Amino acid sequence: MKLTSNVTVVRLHASLRELAGQRDIEVTLPDGAIVRDVLNRLVELRPVLADRLLDEDGNIPPCINVFVNGRDIRDLSGPDSPVMPDDELTILPPAAGGRA
Repeated sequence: MKLTSNVTVVRLHASLRELAGQRDIEVTLPDGAIVRDVLNRLVELRPVLADRLLDEDGNIPPCINVFVNGRDIRDLSGPDSPVMPDDELTILPPAAGGRA
C-alpha cells in the first residue's frame, strides 16, 4: 500500500500566532492522520507552542479550542478526529478580558 501525504493548514490566532511568528502553518501528514498527529507535528515545527498546545501528558488542555473546518473537535471525536487532505485546523487560545 502506498502512503501518500496531505497538507493541512493550521491557522493560529492571538497569542499563539504571536509565539509562532505567523498565522498559517502548513503541516504535511500521511493519510489517516488525526488532530493529535497534526498538533504533535506542529509542536515539532514550532517547539515554542508545546507548553500552550499540549499538557505534560500530551493532551490538549481544555482551555485550547481546536476546530476542523470550523467544527469544534469536542463535537467530533476530540483529538482523535480525522484530518483529511486540504482540511483547515483553527486553534484558539483562551480568551481573556471583558468587563470587570
